Amino acid sequence: MSAFNSRLKAISLATTLSITLSACGGDGGVKQQEPAKIAPPIASSEFLNLVKDASCANFRNRLFIVDQKYVLWDKAGSCADASYAQNLYGNNVQSLLCTHADSIAGPRTSCTDTAAESLFKTMIQNLDKADLGLGSGHQVQSLNIPAPASNLIAIKGLSAPFYRGSNPQNTVIKDQASWNTFWTLANIKQDAGLLTPDFNSKMVLVNFFKTANNCSITRFLRLNSDGQKLSAHYFQEERIAIASCDPESPTASTPMHMVETPKIGLPVEFTDVSKSLVTQKTITSGFYSGIQDARTLVIKDQATWNSIWQAHNKENNASQAQVDFSKKMLIAVFLGSRGSGCNNISDLRVWRNNGKLAASYYETEPAPHNVCTAVITTPYYIAEVDQSNESVEFNSVKLPVN
Repeated sequence: MSAFNSRLKAISLATTLSITLSACGGDGGVKQQEPAKIAPPIASSEFLNLVKDASCANFRNRLFIVDQKYVLWDKAGSCADASYAQNLYGNNVQSLLCTHADSIAGPRTSCTDTAAESLFKTMIQNLDKADLGLGSGHQVQSLNIPAPASNLIAIKGLSAPFYRGSNPQNTVIKDQASWNTFWTLANIKQDAGLLTPDFNSKMVLVNFFKTANNCSITRFLRLNSDGQKLSAHYFQEERIAIASCDPESPTASTPMHMVETPKIGLPVEFTDVSKSLVTQKTITSGFYSGIQDARTLVIKDQATWNSIWQAHNKENNASQAQVDFSKKMLIAVFLGSRGSGCNNISDLRVWRNNGKLAASYYETEPAPHNVCTAVITTPYYIAEVDQSNESVEFNSVKLPVN
């Protein structure tokens, strides 16, 4: 090889080495590329500690992680002047970016981070959607709150016993347009006493009997919220009759139970617990008890039964039912003093629910079109069930007078 060629090869090698060093951040005069910034991790444990004992959160209590960058806390409850609130945070509880909350002066919204404001407004307008209305361009994850408390939600029956449309499905109605559509599809006139719910604060749940057998019944037993979802428990009872039980329909119509509840932006899980009903026998029920205060009781021994019966029956001469307390116990509900002949307990159902006994009683009350006698009553209901060491949870379901 000539001296000239050797020198040319050395220059070429040096040039290649220089370019390589420049690309790697060497002294080639090209600025080294900085690594991409990684968002700090979400302080999940801080948020879980924040929400676990929150006040005014017995209806809803949820956490969402958005784009691994933000945390949305959504809560709602039965407080009068603070019934709901949504807070948007950064990666920890100290970085509060936006708030939207109920107040005595009405809804209040504020954001200290203008970049997050548009995102926040979309989320609070779409709380009932799994993606919070953000679409596929964003990642939304629900942060599980361990061992949430299960809270009872009040339910009130509406005057609507039948549905004459086809293929009815369990339904949640949250607005006026859906309400109007429901009645069109139901092919039935609204009861004269059925007032349109205020859909600003209320929603309606509808459950249907499994077949168009209109002498049967379906009824909600209770509604619970664990902060993440609503659980609507109901039972169904088949009743066979030759004639139709719907006076306005010559053909079979579908029994239904329609209840009004507080408007809660959570998914609703309908659960049939008919097979969990406990066999029971009605001991006595009526309008007038000597017990003037409202109370619910589980009676497991003869001495207690004697004492309760004496207080209950002090103005009557009815004979006391004999109960074998080695095998049986009594479930008793006393409504206390009421001011109308329309107030009564029409039924009581006992059922097993998550290792406990649940006693749901149906309390009738006047509807706007009812004419009720103005009389002081003290309604009561006493039922016998098998002896059990399970705790008993009571709840009332309001029903309009038929």
